[in-house]
Amino acid sequence: MDNLRRLGDLARAIAYRQALIRHEFWPRARLEELQQRQLDKLLHWAIQRSPFYGELYSAHGMSRPYSLQDFPILDKKTYMECFDRIVTDPRLRLSELQEHMAHISRDEYYLGEYRVLTTAGSSGQKTVVVFNRKEWSIQEAASMRIAAMMGVMPFSLRRPVLVTIGSPSPLHDSYRLPLSMDIGLYRYCVLPATAPVEELVQRLNELQPQIIRGFPSMLGLLVTEQLQGRLHIKPGIIAGGGEPLSQELRKQLETVWQGSVFDIYGTQEGLRAMDCSTGQGMHIFEDLGIVEVVDEDNRPVPDGTLGHKILFTSLFGFTQPIIRYEISDMMVLAPEPCPCGQPFRRILAINGRNDDVLYLLDRAGKQVAVHPVHFWNALEGFADIRQYQVVHEPEGICLRLMLEGGNGDVARNVTTEVSQKLRALGVDRPSIRVELVTKLEDRSSHMGKWKNIVSNVTRSSV
Repeated sequence: MDNLRRLGDLARAIAYRQALIRHEFWPRARLEELQQRQLDKLLHWAIQRSPFYGELYSAHGMSRPYSLQDFPILDKKTYMECFDRIVTDPRLRLSELQEHMAHISRDEYYLGEYRVLTTAGSSGQKTVVVFNRKEWSIQEAASMRIAAMMGVMPFSLRRPVLVTIGSPSPLHDSYRLPLSMDIGLYRYCVLPATAPVEELVQRLNELQPQIIRGFPSMLGLLVTEQLQGRLHIKPGIIAGGGEPLSQELRKQLETVWQGSVFDIYGTQEGLRAMDCSTGQGMHIFEDLGIVEVVDEDNRPVPDGTLGHKILFTSLFGFTQPIIRYEISDMMVLAPEPCPCGQPFRRILAINGRNDDVLYLLDRAGKQVAVHPVHFWNALEGFADIRQYQVVHEPEGICLRLMLEGGNGDVARNVTTEVSQKLRALGVDRPSIRVELVTKLEDRSSHMGKWKNIVSNVTRSSV
């Protein structure tokens, strides 16, 4: 029965994919009309079917056409506290969904019609996300759209081997989407990002993928294995996602594997963006959602300006309305249309998450916000650094480095470089300690994701 459902879901997804591709050729005005229609339908549905939004409607007397700005901004904590009242199917209860999640091993449905995921919770707050079968088909269609943008088409006579190195959990879409679509469209294989590098190298040598997708931190480790002669693959398409893909790593992947490198952005809640073919940033799939870039006080920031966070509204999530949902990614949107002609807005930069910002003291004892980009710019210029982690401790900054070789000058040079960066920002006498390690953080707690920036200091205690 479940296999028949999956076939039906995927058949629906193929039809949706055609519609999504047509949207890429629309004029901007027509796309905005579609957004407004879908938004009005979503907000009306939420008011009619969600107790949470129904109470909001009664309290404020809203009427159609609804304004998105009249709806409250919800952070993860509030969203989870109100979960049972936000969902539009009264059978969905958080405690029962969590029980279901505890026993998922593959692509099981909940109540025969829902798929349940959870975020990695790297910031300490996990979110449960539920999709009905139609909504999941849209997720699959978005995945197929991304594949098409990379030049990978379904039903091709020579189906390429596509390897995803992602979360080992079916509660994460990097595992669940390939699993739900694995009926012959592509030759899929999902390898766990939590596995030892040696095991991944062995499996990749056996599989010889034409396409490889994974967290950039893992791709960086694998390309090092290739350079050292242990890995022997020639992927024509390399895609990173789930973590920042630096320009340095992109160049290395292109040079070593001689393939096309793509950056994919996405969240469990349904936000998706994909590299423009012209290299002009990433296009947001605005036919599936609305993104607001705001400052720390939730005020819109001008295009071309780095925001403190984003607010996401899903235009297809009717089971669990995602309306002005707070995501801590710090983003810059392009102020002008893309030269490629697509109507979608572009992300020029995603500079980490606001919960990755470290707060250090200046000479007057005031807090200085140090964005992770300052560490990335300093550390990624050292070719001998294989992987790194910045740890904020009460006594200062610890730079945990995995080195490619035994270059003893790296630690001294890194200390000097980072110290200069911090002084330029006004940090008073930055204390930098370098720790050379052979292994870094266990990824299992974050579903295989990597955290470059870790703070063991609360902001109030700085």
